[in-house]
Amino acid sequence: MKYALLLFLLMLGHVAAHGQTPTQLYQAKNYLGLAKLEPRADKLTAEELYMVGFAFFRLENDEKAIAFYNRAIAKGLDDGSVYFYKGLSLKYQKKYPEALKEIEAALKREPTNQEFMNEKGVIYYSQDRYDEALAVFEQAKKLPSTFPEPYYWVAQIEHEQKLLDKALPAYYEAIRYLPAGNSNYFNALSNVGLLEYTVAHDYKKSAAAYTKAIALKPSNYELHYKLMKALNAGQEYGRADSVFAVVKSAFEHNLLPKSDQEIQSVAIAEFKWNGRTAVVRRSLVDPKEVLAISYKVFLLDAAGSKVERRFVVEKTFELEKGGPKHLLCEQDKSTGGHITYPYGWSTDTIPLADLEKAVALVLDGKMQQSASSNFRQK
Repeated sequence: MKYALLLFLLMLGHVAAHGQTPTQLYQAKNYLGLAKLEPRADKLTAEELYMVGFAFFRLENDEKAIAFYNRAIAKGLDDGSVYFYKGLSLKYQKKYPEALKEIEAALKREPTNQEFMNEKGVIYYSQDRYDEALAVFEQAKKLPSTFPEPYYWVAQIEHEQKLLDKALPAYYEAIRYLPAGNSNYFNALSNVGLLEYTVAHDYKKSAAAYTKAIALKPSNYELHYKLMKALNAGQEYGRADSVFAVVKSAFEHNLLPKSDQEIQSVAIAEFKWNGRTAVVRRSLVDPKEVLAISYKVFLLDAAGSKVERRFVVEKTFELEKGGPKHLLCEQDKSTGGHITYPYGWSTDTIPLADLEKAVALVLDGKMQQSASSNFRQK
């Protein structure tokens, strides 16, 4: 009776001194409060030592986290989680062999834990051991479905290894398993948009994936640019123009990435000519003055790394009613000369398909220049 009363008073004093028990602090995610129990470590149970170790882990103090995990293990805690989180702390210290040993210990205690198996794959991946990582992630997919990350990692590795025919369906599988709030759900959608555009050339599916990704992160304007490319490639010009209007509004509110704010134009489309890529950029500033540029078209070299020819659409004098307001021109890369072609538009709306057609006529040698001069455009 005296022993029970003494134990009760000690517990009451512990609670009174700290306001909450370690378990209550842990449940409340009060990691700073748990960390303050460090001086009382000798009086903590194995489970409480683990809780303090986890608190230090969340406070990004891996050294102390590992020290408390070790004390918890030494005091008899033999739960898979203590080895798992010790492995995580070692991984963040880039001590991969030691981390792997702890994850293996966690799996020995909980062999069907999908999260533990996933972390084993991540450690291999962190060491660029991609084949081993891929095998582990595939193994993790077969475990009871409690942690969907392995589906994303399989797709990510196949993508990085350029196994694109496998990566695309793997990303779709990841999307089916990952919750929408998971950051890799967004990444998977973005990569589906990319691979549908560049590999499968299914522009409708590409646009659908980008649209879903943008709904999750509306301020990611790089995705808006990619969506415009997909829509224009699929000849959904009206939808692409609507996306451009959103981007233009963001520009006017200084919300675009710094480089795009400074350049004042964004890439909206690509098309092929003789196996090479031509990139179309549209100005975010309405052309009001003569020589103001509304579009630029850059023909890249075969490697896609250098610009070979530069075309622009410039505002011109309207010499007669119904005459052209904008003309197709070229900025000669080697001489700095300015070339004008006999192709123009009488309205401020310039159809993208018509612009691409005009540039192709020049590149095919079917349209000759009508004038040239030697002043440089800025």
